[in-house]
Amino acid sequence: MTATIPESHLSLLTGPVYAVLTTIAPDGQPENSVVWCSWDGTHVIVNSTDSRRKTKNAGHNPLVALTAVDPKDPFHWIDVRGYVEEIVPDPEYKTIDAHAKLYCGVEHYYGDYAPIERRGTENRVDLKIRPTRVIAY
Repeated sequence: MTATIPESHLSLLTGPVYAVLTTIAPDGQPENSVVWCSWDGTHVIVNSTDSRRKTKNAGHNPLVALTAVDPKDPFHWIDVRGYVEEIVPDPEYKTIDAHAKLYCGVEHYYGDYAPIERRGTENRVDLKIRPTRVIAY
């Protein structure tokens, strides 16, 4: 069952608000990562590389949680629990470039934010998180 994101809290997922993504490591320990995210109307989207722990953890155990706190009001926050429904390649860097523009005001992630030398050396992927429980405060 998909949970609804309240209109009053959409801005926390459409950014630029840094979020904390919690994944579960193979040994059962939770692991937190600060991430950029976006909302496509159905999924919370987190872009990563296929070699990062969060991506590997989500492949092993798709259950995740994501919390975003309004930087101007710490009592306005959202906790999204759900699962990574898909891990989708981002070979043309569309998502990471959109996130770089949203969060940093630059056109391209590689070259404008991250070193251009990394372009083509990392396989970017989108973690598409389907919300199953949402707590909004």
